[in-house]
Amino acid sequence: MSYLTPHHPYFEAVLAALGDNAAPDESFNEYCADDGEVMLTEIFIRLDTARARAAGYPHGLGLLWNQTIGWLWARGTNDDRLANPQPLAFGLVVTPTSVAAAVDALLTGRTNDLPAQGDEAAPGYKPLPEILVRAVAAGDLDHDTACRLASFA
Repeated sequence: MSYLTPHHPYFEAVLAALGDNAAPDESFNEYCADDGEVMLTEIFIRLDTARARAAGYPHGLGLLWNQTIGWLWARGTNDDRLANPQPLAFGLVVTPTSVAAAVDALLTGRTNDLPAQGDEAAPGYKPLPEILVRAVAAGDLDHDTACRLASFA
């Protein structure tokens, strides 16, 4: 199966684990390879606005992920930006279940429990999808991260 980004299956798995806590239409993942320059694989997930407001975040909440820092959460601002990103969970490729549990803590006022001790996704030991092979060859992902992302392919 072919994907537009090396981490698209991971993005989809996290969205599925978040269920109604996520706003899929306002979420995305992207990857840009540019002439040998190391590029970020990125995920943005907007949390459901009504749930974020009910949790005390009047301008919403967003989740951010990339292959160098893992998961962060940030408050929305009145000009539709994100401010004050903070770690959501320890680990780079945290399981979707761990991301969902950390978001539950965030939406139920337990920010003292963050960053959560997330479970790291187990590496997939099957051949890597071609898009992950190319990302590793370009230096955009290390092999371990690619193997962990491959477990969702």
